[in-house]
Amino acid sequence: MQMSSTATSKPKKIAPLESLRGIAALIVFFGHFVLGFLPQYHGQAPAGIPGKQLQESPLFFFVNGSGWVTFFFVLSGFVLSYRFYTQRTNDRLAAAVIKRWPRLFPLALISTVFSYLMIEYGLYSYFQASQITQSDWMARLAWGSKGGVFEVTFWEAFTQGMLTTFFRGDDFLNSSLWTMHYEFIGSLLVFGMIPILNQQKLLSGFLIYLIAIAAIVLSPISKGFVPLFMIAFVSGCFFSFYIAQHHTSQNNQQPNLVLFILGLTFAFLALGFLSPAKGFYSFLNLIPAQYLRLFQICAHTLASIILIYYALNHAALYRILDGRFGRFLGRISFALYVIHVPIIFSLSTAVFLKFMPIFGYSGSVALAFLVTLPILFLVSWLMSLFDEVWCKKVNQAVRKL
Repeated sequence: MQMSSTATSKPKKIAPLESLRGIAALIVFFGHFVLGFLPQYHGQAPAGIPGKQLQESPLFFFVNGSGWVTFFFVLSGFVLSYRFYTQRTNDRLAAAVIKRWPRLFPLALISTVFSYLMIEYGLYSYFQASQITQSDWMARLAWGSKGGVFEVTFWEAFTQGMLTTFFRGDDFLNSSLWTMHYEFIGSLLVFGMIPILNQQKLLSGFLIYLIAIAAIVLSPISKGFVPLFMIAFVSGCFFSFYIAQHHTSQNNQQPNLVLFILGLTFAFLALGFLSPAKGFYSFLNLIPAQYLRLFQICAHTLASIILIYYALNHAALYRILDGRFGRFLGRISFALYVIHVPIIFSLSTAVFLKFMPIFGYSGSVALAFLVTLPILFLVSWLMSLFDEVWCKKVNQAVRKL
């Protein structure tokens, strides 16, 4: 598991899970790229270009950003709590709470300032590109604006990246940042559950978990869709507690092959679903419409837990995810997630418009993707280097407290 064995030592990251985080970030990028340039495949506003909606089939797994965002939340609940459960201690829990916001905001701030600069100097070409692709998502700066002209001040960009995206949920400069508010709140929820579960046996801990889920579902604040994502954080936290209780993470096991195949099949099908149910998933319309999104969150959460479990317990899968490229993806995952939308709206759209007259629609989309991907990796890597230095400084400052 690559975790430290003492309460005072620095915990190491769990490489296979970091690899999965990187894969999830990459799929979110794929989803947004398709949503911007090939919306007819995403099931959004039709582009007038022939193409079957991927949302009607399990292949939507490869571009379903909503499903993989749920995976992010489950994984956060797991990794934030795992060390405390394995060591049966609440030491440094207060430090973890104090560090959470300072460790999250720098990359978000970079992305909003970058987006501001693109707007200020006219380097965004998303609106012009959207007139060709007919992507309503792209035309509105991923729902951030109402048209081609969008004015913003540097102060708004600065405060959004540093404060309001976390404490209020603002995301009009970078739509990917909508998750930061729930990541921050969900993290605090996990930190609050840790000392409670750390005093419990498995059965009593499970009862507390069920009470927490019921509170989330039945609470008046959960009438909307997004607050239900707290289910993912709580589930990841409890699953971490379960793993620590049973010491099942050996990474050298060979689970039952049939169950392994069935589990991965369910995860593939579940993460390929996005409400409303269409095509292959039409049978889910038997579920009352008001509960379909709750079902979606629960299905994505369970699929995420299955992936985490097998990433830790299946020897072959563990080795694959523990490879060099997987580690690289994990290292840049957070940076890739927060910066990919501004890069799509600047670099990708510029390449698309430049080469559209030469290569046509499909050729220019393909070229835009091929140019964007390595640049995105490079920018994300540079941002991750900065983030690593920043996190070390934050850790040192908190230790002095």
